[in-house]
Amino acid sequence: MLPEDNILFRGISREDCERMLGCFNAEIKKYRTGSRIVELSGSRDRIGIVLSGTAAAVRYDINGVRTIVETLGEQSIFGAYFSLSSNARSVTEIYAETDCEIMFVRRSEITKRCENACLCHSRVVENLLELMTEKTIALSERIEVLSQRSIEDKLISCLQIIESKTPEGKTPQIPFSTTALSDYLCVNRSALQREMTRMKNKGILTMSKRKFRLKHHNEQDV
Repeated sequence: MLPEDNILFRGISREDCERMLGCFNAEIKKYRTGSRIVELSGSRDRIGIVLSGTAAAVRYDINGVRTIVETLGEQSIFGAYFSLSSNARSVTEIYAETDCEIMFVRRSEITKRCENACLCHSRVVENLLELMTEKTIALSERIEVLSQRSIEDKLISCLQIIESKTPEGKTPQIPFSTTALSDYLCVNRSALQREMTRMKNKGILTMSKRKFRLKHHNEQDV
């Protein structure tokens, strides 16, 4: 990925990107599938950007119960300032779901006063604020899913959000295995499988591997 393709450096030339990567003391690391990338509470000043691959933010409560907070695809950003707050009763970690390449920068390096007062530094700060807004929207969507009372409603809410973000002409795809999806929805895996089977039998849900089609209320039976 070229530096100017990075979501944090949107609108900045390659030459300025390369210069700023040095200015920010950015570091790029590679991770194997299943490896832990970082524990958020232990690195509050670090911001991570997924350059390639897929990662997931996973929370464990004091009883060891695992919840997937969000999935992180290419260009996703993560860090303590972009997550649901961690506290003494839970730990949030970032894991590599596939082989990943992650760029780390320190928030303090981005927000510090630039000696040259350069426009590209100001643009990075603007991009960071936009990313924080986008992350807030994503977390609001997460709360919307979890606030649903039944497994069916949680699943439908989740699938509708995935649909809304799928490019026109593309088939929406669940970014989780069934086990991971149950962790994301905070429901029992067997109960989720039963509910998905029921929805398929009723024609509400059509699935092929992870690709799906959700029947909406305004669609008529043929």
